[in-house]
This record gives sequence, C-alpha cells and structure tokens, in this order.
Amino acid sequence: MVQRIIGIDPGTRHMGVVVLEGDRLLSYGVHTLRNGERPHDVIGQAKRIVLGYVARWSPSIVAYEAPLPIATKQGAILNVIAQELRGRSRELGLEVRSLSSAEVRQIVIGNPKANKIEVAQALIWMGFEELTEKLPRKPARSALGYRPKDKYWLHAFDALGVAVAATSLKS
Repeated sequence: MVQRIIGIDPGTRHMGVVVLEGDRLLSYGVHTLRNGERPHDVIGQAKRIVLGYVARWSPSIVAYEAPLPIATKQGAILNVIAQELRGRSRELGLEVRSLSSAEVRQIVIGNPKANKIEVAQALIWMGFEELTEKLPRKPARSALGYRPKDKYWLHAFDALGVAVAATSLKS
C-alpha cells in the first residue's frame, strides 16, 4: 500500500509543507507565519496549518525536519510545535517521524553536507519537475547571495526532502 506522507520544514517565519503519495506530489506550499504579540501566536498558526493538512489529506505519516538543538527563541518554538504534533499523533492515528537536516541530505543526495540548492536540484532530478520553476536562479554576482524572495520556495523543497527521506525509513 502506498503511504501518504506530509513533510514539514518548520520555521518561525516560513513553514514549508508538502503532501506526497508514493512518488506523486499531491500538494506543496510555503506558509508565512506572522509574529504576534506572544511566542505562542506563531505556535498557534503553525499548529493550525499542520492540523489543517492532516484533516484534509489524512496521511499515515507526518515527517518534519527536527529543529537544531540550539538555545534560541526559534529553537524553543520549533520544539513546542514538534512536541504538540507528537502528543496528538495517537489521537490523530498517524506516525510522526523526525529527521535531522543532515539525515535528509544524506538520504536524498548521499551527502550530509549538501546545500539547499543541491538538494532541491536532486529532488527535481528524482522526478518532481513541477517544482523546476520554483528553484532559485543563481545570482548574477555570487558575492551578493540569494535574495529572500529567491529563497522562499526552498522551504517547500526542504519539506519535500523530509517527506522523501521519511519514505526510506522503517517504522
């Protein structure tokens, strides 16, 4: 049986989410989280987004990129979101998988130190051509780097990488 997986690239500014069924990409998006007056405002937005996807797509697995173990406000918020998801997994009838960014890169491209662009290109080569136009173009002057609007869709690529990597893990 083909499993339906929701892949999540959590963040405190942007959250990438994809729905994958076998090798078919059913849905993808990047959600902008608005900072409220309190940290739990962002947590509430993220929970609504994730639970909305779960309700709409009825996945068997929700996989997310584990937050880095750093003592920052962002890390704390991401940990709360992850704990909430794990706490509700039984009630929602789904398996929750957490993968580090290095695990995702190792599984998808074979290099735990690959950069986001390399992973995105590998995902396109793996058959997700519908995302080709979302891949950022190399900046004219590399010293300037990618602009935020150019990097926006990388959150969806990260979420897709998480979902693809989660398919290769045993329960």
